[in-house]
Amino acid sequence: MASPPELRVLCFGDSLTAGYASWGAIHHPYQEMLEQILSMAYPDLKVETLEDGVPGAMVKNGFQTRMNAHFAGPKDKKKRSADEEGSQDGQVFDWAIVLGGTNDLAVGFPVEDIFEALKEVWNVPLAHKCKVLALTVPETGSKGAIRERMDARRNKLNDLIKGYKRENFHVFDLNAVLPYHALSEQDRTRYWDDLVHLTPDGYDWMGNKIGVALVSLLAAEKVNSPQRPQKRRRIFKGDDNQFEEEKEDGEGGGGIERGYVVVRRVDLE
Repeated sequence: MASPPELRVLCFGDSLTAGYASWGAIHHPYQEMLEQILSMAYPDLKVETLEDGVPGAMVKNGFQTRMNAHFAGPKDKKKRSADEEGSQDGQVFDWAIVLGGTNDLAVGFPVEDIFEALKEVWNVPLAHKCKVLALTVPETGSKGAIRERMDARRNKLNDLIKGYKRENFHVFDLNAVLPYHALSEQDRTRYWDDLVHLTPDGYDWMGNKIGVALVSLLAAEKVNSPQRPQKRRRIFKGDDNQFEEEKEDGEGGGGIERGYVVVRRVDLE
């Protein structure tokens, strides 16, 4: 019996990827909710995710070395898992989700240098036929003049990330959907653990947002694939209905930033 097709995702970054909370007493990575979202959207896929988040890690100091280790060839690794050795295409991952820059901004590295380091990190999976979903850097709870300076630097870095164009490279604006200051006091208490890190509920919230974005990309990829078989579509009652969630912003709808996406059966076939 043929094994089910696989979807392999690397979640890579710093403490926000590690799910750091309660001063390190708790680790609840967003990867857990991401895997649930992907498995629900694609029940026929064998979904595998790996979390590599290191609290305190900086893009300019260690990110590329860690990323290289995930994509090193057999000659560079003394031990490889049976799945990695047996993969038909030699790929370890199909997607790499990369989040980094919070710590670099905090210690004062120039924005341009952080961006150049990010590009080098993204290039590792891209060079191994692995798609990249780059995440923008979310805001923190800093206030006053410190907030103004940090927001300006963060916004500059995020604009560079969002403006980068390359084949198999995608961006999800995490900063836009993971607010701190715009939340009510009740929601801030629920989702934010401190001025930088989230609570377990917050990391689930984060994983839901990223999962919906990735499902949307996968659905679009399936629709636009030139290898998609041409077959007669089976029509079901209500297939052509438009749901409120599908409408564009400004027309009563929601979009990805609202935390959900409509995926029709025909998109998954």
